[in-house]
Amino acid sequence: MVTTILTLVVVVLVIFLATPRTRQWVLEEIKELSDRFVIFLLRVTSQFGSELTENGKLEQRRWREQQLRNLRGLALRAKEKWEKASQA
Repeated sequence: MVTTILTLVVVVLVIFLATPRTRQWVLEEIKELSDRFVIFLLRVTSQFGSELTENGKLEQRRWREQQLRNLRGLALRAKEKWEKASQA
């Protein structure tokens, strides 16, 4: 019974992975999962920020917020540029 179920699962996986689009999707998902796992391990083991004072943590937070504002501004300017180019 167990071998029949395992055989059926293997057959379904082989059929599922037979198409290039599905195979690529599965590989991308596996890569993303492994990236997230590595990032998690790095964050847990690095202890980054544990040596920062309260002023240092505040400075890091401000810097991060500034970076986000800069990215939003870049995205807005790119959108405006794209709209002007498509209207012309």
